[in-house]
Amino acid sequence: MNKVLLLFSGGQDSTTVLGWCLKKFDEVHLIIFDYGQKHLVEVTAAKQIIQELNYNFEDWKGKIKSDYLYKINNINNFNKNSLTSNIAFKKKKGLPNTFVPGRNILFYTLSAAYAYDKKIENIASGVCQTDYSGYPDCRNKTIKSLEKSINLGMEKNYKFQTPLMWKDKSEIWKMAKNIGGEKYLNFIIKNTHTCYKGDRINFHEWGYGCGKCPACILRAKGWKKFKRDNE
Repeated sequence: MNKVLLLFSGGQDSTTVLGWCLKKFDEVHLIIFDYGQKHLVEVTAAKQIIQELNYNFEDWKGKIKSDYLYKINNINNFNKNSLTSNIAFKKKKGLPNTFVPGRNILFYTLSAAYAYDKKIENIASGVCQTDYSGYPDCRNKTIKSLEKSINLGMEKNYKFQTPLMWKDKSEIWKMAKNIGGEKYLNFIIKNTHTCYKGDRINFHEWGYGCGKCPACILRAKGWKKFKRDNE
């Protein structure tokens, strides 16, 4: 059986990869992380996306075989950052203050452990280096190194799938359209959540969000370029 486990956040990137997984694999399993992020609404969005997909996309109905919510307690006690602490978003030299040290490394390790006895060899995520926002744990070198280390440590042969690795946000919008047409593109606009402030009130042509946080700015910029390049 052709199976995949997707690190799923309910955001634009991971939902685009979800469509990719649903077209490529027979069985799709999802793992969602609640790590005390201020924009915890993304977890609610993730659950809603799963329900809506089964309702609106007949070809994919029933292909999502499981979704597991993994809660990580107290990660906000490790360090101060603007995603898990009450700190304002701000630009600075070096790593942005939205960086949560070790987050993706932890997510991949936990995902591999979850997949261990389920005969799932493919582990997918929406990480990308092109628009990685200064996060070193999204780089291709990091993911490849993690794949090697986790396979050594678990004596497995996991394949870490990163179909967005070399795409910018405009190309990710285009990929979503290629996967499921205008219907899936609109689905991602309306249902996914990216905004670090958790804003599900203000709606823009690219989706919900405050329009001012780093995640919204990146998403809006990509949408604008996508629309310009595809007119």
